[in-house]
Amino acid sequence: MITELDTRLTGQTVEAFIVPHYTREELTGGPKIAVRVAEREIEVDQGPDNRQVIIEVGVVGVTPALSGSVTSAHRSQEVAACDGFDDLMEDILELWTPNGALAKKGLSDHRFVSIEQPIMFDPQKLYSDGIWLSLIRLTYQDTTDD
Repeated sequence: MITELDTRLTGQTVEAFIVPHYTREELTGGPKIAVRVAEREIEVDQGPDNRQVIIEVGVVGVTPALSGSVTSAHRSQEVAACDGFDDLMEDILELWTPNGALAKKGLSDHRFVSIEQPIMFDPQKLYSDGIWLSLIRLTYQDTTDD
């Protein structure tokens, strides 16, 4: 997954993560695209087992530091930075839309099933740390269960 994103989103930093803890200093070079295996689910019933793997992909970036009081110029800079992070997330989402480059591409004997965006952005992290965090969840189903 990291290689696929790195190849298709040139000029971006794509890396594995467990928990998206980044400092402002780590993000000054630009946003990071973070990827992890979030969970595995196995449903056992009378029919075939249903095994799924859920991958999380996040965009983490830093907004301009505040020096002094909040001004309309600073707010405009924050909006511009967050719009850029959101645009990057839109580029990622586009890869899994019905005609996207990764919508039909499997993942190690798993086929892509669905995408959701549980965290449009984390307002608390943005407010307290000035760090943008947006996250999508990609669900893949084991093809041997079909």
